[in-house]
Amino acid sequence: MFNEEKAQAICALVAEGKSLRSAAAENGITHRVFLNWCDARPELATQYARARATGTDAEFEELEALQAEEPRLTASGSVDPGWVAWKRLQVDTRKWALSKKAPKKYGEKIETTHELGDSVTKIVRQIVNG
Repeated sequence: MFNEEKAQAICALVAEGKSLRSAAAENGITHRVFLNWCDARPELATQYARARATGTDAEFEELEALQAEEPRLTASGSVDPGWVAWKRLQVDTRKWALSKKAPKKYGEKIETTHELGDSVTKIVRQIVNG
């Protein structure tokens, strides 16, 4: 049975960057039930889509905070290499996830260029001249 309060609470949590599964579980339902609610209510589906976009941006902001953290030091005062590797893994994993969630905004930008020039002219001449 649809519950407006739970639906709103789930959208709010998703907008903060939580996953749908964890937001739904926090509100005592499964993610599948929530998605069924979205299927039956287009306005909820639209609200959920906005919450997802906002949540992805929140995740990006968390990523910026994560990489800005001061490094942990060893007893001798040098930067702990294990901590650096762990942070690198965290940042790389989150970057990868963001690139899959919102590829247009957070994915790799790949540009390809091709100079056609004389080769196009030669092909056109071959077609025209037979």
